[in-house]
Amino acid sequence: MKLQKDSENKMKFISYFELNPDFEPSELAVLAQDFLKKKLYPAPGVESIAWYIAPGYWGISISEAEKVEDIMNNVNAWRIAKPGIFKSYKIEPAMQAVELLPLVVQLAKKVRD
Repeated sequence: MKLQKDSENKMKFISYFELNPDFEPSELAVLAQDFLKKKLYPAPGVESIAWYIAPGYWGISISEAEKVEDIMNNVNAWRIAKPGIFKSYKIEPAMQAVELLPLVVQLAKKVRD
């Protein structure tokens, strides 16, 4: 596997979500189509790098944004449109390992010195 450094200054975010299994899949599909048509997903300022949903009603997404507010809009629009859509939702900033490793080594040196 070849790792490349990110060239942009945008923040990366990885999301893990579990959809509410009480909602009918076709209902969620219609909502997703509507969001895509209205350009509500991805939210303005957010670039969706990946968006996967598994048969078990959970999924992941990888997004880029310059502002945290844009990422907040990305998920909250779903919650507003369909309260209870998520059984669980976790999102974290992330970076490629090739960029993280030197930071960790530098931090460890500072902590240990």
